[in-house]
Amino acid sequence: MPLLLKLLIAVVWALPARAEIVVTASPLIELAAAAESTYPANVEPIDTALVSAGIGAEIVQIHARAGDAVAEGQRLVSLDCRDTQLAESLAREVHAEAVEQLAFARRQAERVAKLAASNIASEELKDTRATEVLFAQRRLAKAQVSLDDAKLDTSRCEVRAPFDAVVTRELAFIGTRVAVGMPIMELVSQAVEVRARLPLDMRGTLTEQVHFTSPLGTVPLTLKSAGQSVETETGTRLVRFVGDSTVLEPGTPGRIRIQTGGLRLSADYLVERSGQLGVMLVEGTTARFVPRANASLGQPVDVSDLSLQSMVIRDGRFRVRDGETVVVNP
Repeated sequence: MPLLLKLLIAVVWALPARAEIVVTASPLIELAAAAESTYPANVEPIDTALVSAGIGAEIVQIHARAGDAVAEGQRLVSLDCRDTQLAESLAREVHAEAVEQLAFARRQAERVAKLAASNIASEELKDTRATEVLFAQRRLAKAQVSLDDAKLDTSRCEVRAPFDAVVTRELAFIGTRVAVGMPIMELVSQAVEVRARLPLDMRGTLTEQVHFTSPLGTVPLTLKSAGQSVETETGTRLVRFVGDSTVLEPGTPGRIRIQTGGLRLSADYLVERSGQLGVMLVEGTTARFVPRANASLGQPVDVSDLSLQSMVIRDGRFRVRDGETVVVNP
């Protein structure tokens, strides 16, 4: 045997055998997730109010503080009501007097009317008494208005919540003399909705599954309104959703997640081969590179066209090549 051939055989025998390529793989169905889009969103109260004083008076008691939840009609603040109570008492006396005057005028008119029927009293006196009844009725009507106004002022001695709300700020305190219309507290309603500005092309997907995610948890949402006006600078529209208000608290920031159909695989599974991005699968004992034409680094990749049972290589995907034989670790 020629010396050169013997040397070549010796070198081949001296080379170590190629190590097996060991990988791990999982079915696509275990790794992929439904495709979704996410956008920043906030939980906004449906109503916001600056509760103010209806009369000029001094604050004598505060029944709710910042952070407290209050029900519609619940007392928030009590005002010094002595002036209005005195005014109401006076209005009641004037009203009672007007009632008596009307009753007296009617009795007088009835007597004169009977006398006039017997020609004992003149028609002129009869008309005078009838006119006095009309004047008494008008005085009673004015007294009733004054009494109603005094009652209304008295009712304003207690400032009450206009709706189920949460107190966000206190703007006046015990001992403060407030004027009519002066803000005392800021309230936001407990009734809330989730608001987000979304791209125009999202309109057709808003009936799909939508969730709001925040530090308080994840809540399924239902579309309430998609705005008909567009913000020119951003090309977005305001969209409003409703969900479980026991989890959605006013002012909570978060993100809405809209499932748009199809499957997406995490960008971590993308590999590059010959300038193309794709994923590495294993078929039996052979590795296969499946290119993804629309893939972008750092973005989940669409795998809706692949079988859910396709085995995606996890560990070892970066070193294995298309067509190589691999050993799949359980």
